[in-house]
Amino acid sequence: MAQYEDDAPRQSFDTSAVKKQPFFKKPDNENFIKGTEFMFSLSNGFVFGEISPFAGFKVAKPLMMGVGINGAFYAGNGQGNSGFTYGGHGFLRLNLGQVAFLHAEMRSVNALLPGTGPLSSSERKWVSSPILGLGIAQSTGMNSWFLIGYAPNTEYASTQPLGSIVYRIGLTF
Repeated sequence: MAQYEDDAPRQSFDTSAVKKQPFFKKPDNENFIKGTEFMFSLSNGFVFGEISPFAGFKVAKPLMMGVGINGAFYAGNGQGNSGFTYGGHGFLRLNLGQVAFLHAEMRSVNALLPGTGPLSSSERKWVSSPILGLGIAQSTGMNSWFLIGYAPNTEYASTQPLGSIVYRIGLTF
């Protein structure tokens, strides 16, 4: 039996110079995101428009979280029911690849809701609902997207033009 021994010196690799990116990032300007989502509906003479500016952070490569405010205008079909809603929301977004994502949020609105008794009038009150949805981005940079979701709270759904189904178009800047 024989063993070959090379006279050349062995190379060693310094692995301390290779830095692995941490899974969770600390908030800074590099992963700060600001944008807006909007929704518009025109059906049966009912006009509804909502805008929701937000700010958030990419806290991990596939995960983004943020908070924002929302305001909407609605006008009925000549029956005198028009007004404004306003509120806030917080959300989490999980990327499922290059352009698809899961979206979960809690949204609260202050809206004029119909009264519940036989002689009761409408009253303004706060209603909240979780919203779970799926979105498709226009590009891998998530510069624009379309989101469709479901809001299970029926009081909240009464403030939306499509009831429990919500959709939004979003942009970052």
